[in-house]
This record gives sequence, structure tokens and C-alpha cells, in this order.
Amino acid sequence: MDLPRGYFKLDRARLIQKELKMNALSRTRFFPRSLSQWFCQLLLVTMMGMCGAGFANAQSAQMEAEADMPSPLTSSPLAPLPLNSPRATFGSFQTLSQNAVDTILEAIDVASNNNAFFDTAEVKALKAKGMSELVAATQTLDLSSVAPESRRSMGLNAVLLLKEILERIDVPDISQAPLSGEVAPNKDQPSWSLPGTEIRMVGLPDANGTLRYKFSSDTVERLPEFYARVRDLPQKTGSEIDFYRTFTLGPGLSAPIELYSYLTRLPPAFLRDYGGQAAWQWMAFGVLTVLLLGTSATLLVRVFGRSTQGSHVPRAIVLLVVALLLGIYGWLNDEIINTTGELQAAIEVTVLVLQGATLAALVVLVFYGLARMVHTLPGDRREGLDASLLRLAIRVVGIILAAFILATVATRLGMPLYGVVASLGVGGLALALAVRPTLENFIGGLILYADRPVAVGEMCKFGGVQGTVEAIGLRSTKIRAVDRTLITVQNSDFAEMSITNFSRRDGNQLQFEFDVWPDADGSQVIKTINEVAAKLREDHRIQQDSVRVLVREMPEDALKLEIQAQSLIADWTDFLDMRQKLLLALIDMLKTRNVLRNDREAAPS
Repeated sequence: MDLPRGYFKLDRARLIQKELKMNALSRTRFFPRSLSQWFCQLLLVTMMGMCGAGFANAQSAQMEAEADMPSPLTSSPLAPLPLNSPRATFGSFQTLSQNAVDTILEAIDVASNNNAFFDTAEVKALKAKGMSELVAATQTLDLSSVAPESRRSMGLNAVLLLKEILERIDVPDISQAPLSGEVAPNKDQPSWSLPGTEIRMVGLPDANGTLRYKFSSDTVERLPEFYARVRDLPQKTGSEIDFYRTFTLGPGLSAPIELYSYLTRLPPAFLRDYGGQAAWQWMAFGVLTVLLLGTSATLLVRVFGRSTQGSHVPRAIVLLVVALLLGIYGWLNDEIINTTGELQAAIEVTVLVLQGATLAALVVLVFYGLARMVHTLPGDRREGLDASLLRLAIRVVGIILAAFILATVATRLGMPLYGVVASLGVGGLALALAVRPTLENFIGGLILYADRPVAVGEMCKFGGVQGTVEAIGLRSTKIRAVDRTLITVQNSDFAEMSITNFSRRDGNQLQFEFDVWPDADGSQVIKTINEVAAKLREDHRIQQDSVRVLVREMPEDALKLEIQAQSLIADWTDFLDMRQKLLLALIDMLKTRNVLRNDREAAPS
């Protein structure tokens, strides 16, 4: 179907009527020029006085109607749209929709009178004003059955459809629409139908419980059907322009209005209506879709098709580019190609779902990349429990953010998240029972993190096994035994064991025993004991108050010189080196004192 004749011409019928009225008023004078006119005026005043009661009642009814139906165009931009009765809603819709159409047609008229290809500031302001009035008119519609993501586009489409329908049928005077107290009660909800039509308004409670009358959701859904019935009827206003077709079969308002002139030069076949869209719109939509799919598929295959273990940066950049391409694709279809109706709703839903999935994957990829950076920590820290928990925390945050993005997408699609969350709770309980051993090990890892009995690189002993800790994960701990075998212990078991940590000693025990002659000179033995104790106390590597040197009796007439001290050296290797040097020095000292049995050292313990 071709675009209507007069595509670029402003419907000036109403403007001409207003101009004629203003001219008539300008020719009327308050004071008549003759006595006969004075007499007629006096007679008119007398008749008005006689009918004062009737005029007063009529004026009272009119004031009541005006009080019930305030003007939708108030001085405050934050004032709510009057929807407190069918009369108020009907008046709000007619005023806003007509003003929007007049404003947009004026923008087209202004643009057609200048030679600029791109819109001037005046044209842009008129288009923005007209669009804001159309958006405000959507508040008179019950769009609760439409997905939140598509409510704006579907609402604008419905406003234009309803306006064209009302201009082609016999619409009662606005004063015949009922007030809020005149609506017939209904067992479900109060409603009012436009006489002789299936167009219905219903009272819907707002957040404060106040009824706000809107065109019902079933009426909004059936508007394309109603329009198909009356589209060939002449408009009651005398206008020749079908603004709905003018708006939907042309480019979007974000495109320069001058583009309309180029479209009118296309062959008629390109301007015909196919399923609510012009042929040129279908062609542009197809080309744009092929470009999007081809570009996105090429980028994804090139980057994700390579089996690389390197940086995630290229993949993250590609996902971000795809998300941006989807946004541009949706904007071009809506604002430039001007797809409308069910096609635009499908595009918006598809773009939202794909963008949400892409951004969720991007977030997970970025946070998993951050978790992998923990492996670059120096030394043994990257294998410790702290590093494992840090990696887990980063990944969990990424998953939570991705879930939040998907939940936002589901909300924009109108999906009830309460049922989903409840089902996840039941499923989570079943999953927890199924993975109980894994959870036990995870909790055991948390216990190890809280108590910190061992760390990577420390030597410990547990359950008869001694070795060095090599890695502590969220599920298990790996220990290299003294025979160089690798032992893996579940965290749930490891946390319950008695663990001896040799690496955390603040020192080591020194203990020597030497055989002494039973008949040795007592004074010489005491002198030797004092000398040995003094030598040990002089060493800064030994705790002074821990030195013990004494002789005790053993069976079979043997005497033992027992030497004990606490070394301040915690490192085992350094301690062994110190112990060896100290032992050799003590042996030389005791030999010179001639108190050792057979002048030989006993094997030190």
C-alpha cells in the first residue's frame, strides 16, 4: 500500500478554522454603534437573568466536570496525568495525541521549507516535544501484558492506532464520558466501554490504592484488528493524512526529515505495506541483520576458535564489541529504519537477551582472568590457601554479577523472578545434599584458613607422616613426604588431625650426655660443670636461663654429665650446624679436664 497523498504537507484545516475564528473575534466590538443594538443587548441581558438558574446549574455541572478532568498539559512537568475517571483519561488521550501529531507535522512542515539536509535546532526541538507527548499518551494505556522492554515502542504504536480509529468512528462528546462516581460497578474491576464499540477502559489501582482509568490490555492488544476494520473509512476531521501509516512507513524521528523526500522518490513497490512495515524497511532490516550476524560471527570464531591459554583480553574485547554492535543494531532499527509493532518488539527482546548473555559472559571472563592473575604472585604464595580463597572470591563475584545481569534481563522481559528464586532454593538444597563431600572439604579448607596450622613450604607431621606442605587448595592439601612421595589429604580429614608444625618452632632443644668416671675428683667435676655452663651462657644463640648442666647417677655405677639448653635458632638446617660445632667444642673442653670415662665421649643423644 502506497504512502498517503500529502505526505509532506501539514494538515492546515484546524489552523485555518482557528484563523477564521480569530478574525471574527477581531471584528466584534464590545460597544454597539446604534440604539437598536443597545436595545438588543439590554433584551439579551434580561433573558439571561430570567434563565439564571438554568445557566447556574449548567455552569456548576461544567465546573464539576472540569474539576474531575484537569488539563493534561499543566505547568508542572512533574504533575501526574489526570486518569481518575474515564472522562479524564479520554480527554488526556485526545489532547496529548492530537498535540503530538500536530507538533510532529509542524516539524515536517518546517523542515520541508528549508534547504538543510540535517534537522535544524527548531526541527529537533519540535520532534522531541512531539515524541514526549506521544510517550505521555501511553500512560493512558494498560501495557501490563507487554514485556517492560517493549512497552515504549508498543505503547507508541498503540497510541497512533487508537487515534486513527477514533478519528474514523462516531465518538461521543467528552462530556458524555462518565466521572469516577458514575462508572458502573463490576465484580472484578470498574470499567466503561466507548458506546457502540469494543474499546474499553478499566480502573486499575495504583501504588496508593487510587483507581486510575486506562484503556484495557485486551483493547490495546486488539487495536491492530480494530484499525484494519476502519482504515478505509474517511476521517471525521476531514483530514487526508493517515498519521499512523505516515509515522510507521517512514524513517524514524532520529533520521533527518529530509530523508522523507528521498523515500518518496522510490518506486511504489518499495513503499507498499507488508505486515505493518514498508518494503524498504524490510530490506533495510534484512541487510542490517546480515551485517550484524556476519560481523559478530567472524569476530567470535577468530578469537574463541583459537585454543590459546594466553590472556583473556582479546576475548573480552570481542564480547564488548559484540554487545556494542547489538546496541547499535537495536537503535538503528528503532530510530532510523523505524520498525514498529510486533517486529520491533521481537527485535527489542532479541537484542536484550543477546546483550545480556554477552555482557554476562564478558563479566565472567574478566573475573576469571583476574583470578588467573593470582598465579603470578611471587614465591609459594600462589599455592597457598589465601591465594585459593582469593581466586574463589574473585570468581564468585564474577558469577554474582553475571547472575545480576541475567536477572535484570529477565525482569525486563517480564519474567516472574519470585518463582525462579523459590525453585532455585529447592534445587539448591538438593544440590547441597548431592555434593556433601565436596562441601565438607570446602568447609575444612575454611577451617584451615581460619586456624592456619600450616602454610605452604612448612614442615609438619600428621598421622605418622612427616613432610613439607606444597599446596593448600579448597578441596585438598598436598604434602611432599621425606621420602619425596606426594601425599594428598582431603581438607575435611586434615582439619581434624593433630598437626605438628616443625617450621614454626621459635627454637630447638640442645641436649648432650657424656659418661663420667664414678671415682672422678668431685671438685674437678664441679669446676667442669661451671665452665661448661658459662660457655653455653656466653653464646648469644642460646637462651641463658635455659642452660642446665648436672651429673646424675645411672645404673651399674655409671655417672652421666647431662647438658641441656634452648637454642634460639628456629631454622632446622642452621640449628644442626650450630649443634655440631658446639658438640665438638664441648668434647675438646671435657677432654682437657680429664673427667670423661676412658677419655672418650659417649654417644650424644
